Order: sequence, then C-alpha cells, then structure tokens
Amino acid sequence: MNVVLIKSYTDKPWRSPETYRLIEDSLKEKWEVASITPQTEEALYDFLGEQQRRHGEPPFVFNIAEYLDEEHKTGFLPALLDEWQLPHLGSSAESVATGLDKVRTKTLLDANQIPTPDYFVVRDGNAALAERVEALGYPLIVKPLLEGGHIGISEDSVVSTQTELRQAVHRVLEDYEQPALVEDYITGAGMREFSVGIVDGDERLFTPIEIDYAAMAVERKILSYEAAQQDLERIKLVEDPAVRDEIIDLTARTFEAVGASDYSRVDLRMNHTGCYVLEINIMPGLGPHSFLPDAARSIHNLEYAQLVQNLAENSMRRQFLSAEC
Repeated sequence: MNVVLIKSYTDKPWRSPETYRLIEDSLKEKWEVASITPQTEEALYDFLGEQQRRHGEPPFVFNIAEYLDEEHKTGFLPALLDEWQLPHLGSSAESVATGLDKVRTKTLLDANQIPTPDYFVVRDGNAALAERVEALGYPLIVKPLLEGGHIGISEDSVVSTQTELRQAVHRVLEDYEQPALVEDYITGAGMREFSVGIVDGDERLFTPIEIDYAAMAVERKILSYEAAQQDLERIKLVEDPAVRDEIIDLTARTFEAVGASDYSRVDLRMNHTGCYVLEINIMPGLGPHSFLPDAARSIHNLEYAQLVQNLAENSMRRQFLSAEC
C-alpha cells in the first residue's frame, strides 16, 4: 500500500512542521510514503493521479486538515477526497462538516437524546436578546458557530450581563464573520470537564481524560485558544469508574450520531445537574502533545508512531475490507 501524506501547515502546533515530520516518519516505518504541500486543488489532483498511475492502485491518503487554505477556508479536503473517490483517513465530508457546525451537531445530539447545553444562535448584531436570554439565564458562553480547536474561545467568552453578552456576540460576528452560538455555561457545584478520544477499529480505544484546571495558570476554568497556543493545558486520568463509563458511553453515542469514522474527540462538562456533550472534534489534533496522543500513551501505552500506524491501518481495513494493509 502506498500512502500520500497531505501537509497543510498552520500556526497551530498540531499542524506544524514538527507534527507532519513525526507523522511522515511514523508512516514510513510501514509503508512507502509520498508527501505534498499543495497550493491548489489542481496540484493535489495531479499529484494523486500520478501516484495512482505509478503504483497501479489508488493511494491511501493520510490527511489531518480540513482545508487547503485554512485562512480563507477554501479547498475542503474531505470533500475533494470523497469526490475523487480516494480512500482517506477520517470521516466523510458530510460528517466533518457536521462536526464543524455546532448547531447541526446539537440537532443530532438532541435527536439521539444525548444531553447537550441549551443554546440559541445570533446571526445579526441588532437581534433582540433579552427574551432569549431569559429562557437560559446567566452565565452563558459565546462561541463562533463554525470553528473548532478552541478558536474564538477566550475568558471573555463567558458572560454574565447583557453588556458582556452583546460585546462577545459582536466579537464573533465581526472577527469571524459568522453567527454566534450562545450556550448555557455549565458551571457550579461539582463542575468537571473531560475530553475523550476515540480510535475506531476492530476494537475501539477510548482515551478519557479530565482537564486539570487546578494545575493550570488560568483565571477562569475554560479551555481558551490562548491556553492551547501557550501550552497551558493540563490533564489527568479519570479514576472514578462510574464517571469514566458515563463519558465513554456519551462519546460512543456522539461518534455514531454524527456518522464519524476512524477517530474523533468529544468534549464534555459535568456538574450537579448532569453530564453534557459540548462538541465533537471530528479531526482532533494529532500533534505530539495533543490530548489524543498524550492520552493514548498514558492509558494504552501507544507511542506516537504506533498511534499513527494504528489509525492508518484501521482506516485502510475499514475501506479495503480484507485487503492487506
């Protein structure tokens, strides 16, 4: 099996030259690998076609990026690979798009009776908010509707007054040019936050971890983009079997509800009222210090190269059935 690695760099640590170097080295331990950093859809199409002609079969594409150009959100890679009918790591374009749209995700969660915080969407800066807020009450958290990876999340995203709410909504509408999701902020007695990775194969592996806010230099218990960029996030293992079982069950149900494949990560919060799915990250970071690789090492003794190879093999097996990997 020949493998093509698509490199789409950003300033995110999980899409850095170091991350792609580690992935490429890991894949080369088992397969012939060709890599490309495409500037255009046409260049990628031509490169993949040349690989297919050279080897006499379609390549398996190892891709961890949503877009060729993330800044402008153009070249939606899962859709291109689906359209070209090429086997590739991860979910279908439809499932990735669902995961990137928080309302579409929440609609599926509600339909499958998976608890998620109550919310409403603001698409216009002049929208009347008082009546909608009254149904939820404060505090609330304001997020960009169509972003992942903590993008658009800061300590100012949590609001407790009408003025703070309008300011946070305005920031999302102006800075990200997309609607704002206004959501019940899960806090209060017994608040805990979890992240559960899932690696799907013949045997599903789950990587439940808890966000260790006590060990983090943050004023507010929130996973902000700034904290991620500055590597302030700290985690610990989930020791309570009942809690671990509950969050694994919610993760599996969420994974299936959105039709995800191969791997994902589900973020959850718990307080005295219950446990809630915040979102699913269909293409979670695979940087060497991202939640999923860290937890896979701690919980399942999977070193980074083993995890990358496991992901590739499971995906190949899913798409080629009994064909040799």
